[in-house]
Amino acid sequence: MEHKLLKILEKVRTEVPGNIFTGIGVIVCDSLEYLPFLPMSDKSRVISDVDVISKIVEGSLATNVNHDGFNILGKDFNLMYKNVFISPPIAKDIELDIDQGFGARYVAAILASKIDGVIVTAVVSNSYGIVIFKNGKVVNIND
Repeated sequence: MEHKLLKILEKVRTEVPGNIFTGIGVIVCDSLEYLPFLPMSDKSRVISDVDVISKIVEGSLATNVNHDGFNILGKDFNLMYKNVFISPPIAKDIELDIDQGFGARYVAAILASKIDGVIVTAVVSNSYGIVIFKNGKVVNIND
């Protein structure tokens, strides 16, 4: 699961020009039941088969009015939602080094990774690259 997500995010990152890249947040889940989220556009719900990579790229560009928020993928890696605000509950048992200066998207992703029904989450940034989370911890893909 983590390896497939990493490959998708690596492909996305190679297709986005660095000067207009705003970052990416991705959630892979098998249920939305416990994931608190709010669509930030009337086009957030994806109801047809789309090219996941191109849609994530599109949503990461500063030139796109809907460049913020998270993308939600099903366990089959089909895009279910794009451009959504997530509000995961605070958890004290996450691995977060507050001296590193991570932003809100990073913290939201690590917290969301602890929610029932969420398999993994990930963020991509120009400053720290691709980071994947599972159960409140950073996943070491090389394990």
